[in-house]
Amino acid sequence: MKLLSDNFDLEKEIKNIFFEIFPNLSLSEFDWNKHQREYSNWDSFAQLHLIALAESKFNIEIDFDNSINFTSAKDLLECVKSLL
Repeated sequence: MKLLSDNFDLEKEIKNIFFEIFPNLSLSEFDWNKHQREYSNWDSFAQLHLIALAESKFNIEIDFDNSINFTSAKDLLECVKSLL
């Protein structure tokens, strides 16, 4: 299991991933529990991008079952936490 440094802000990094994938998303629109269906452009391509960015940024591998089960920023955060 990897140890995170004291100043590492996992929530901030996940949030940044969402703003990178959804550039039209404003800070006031971001909600950890906002569901996939509430994003106009969260399709399978966006899902793959979210997974790829998280895997690259945190040097993890998200398995297929986890990759299809997350439908919110909170779900992705919990998935990444479980792999670190």
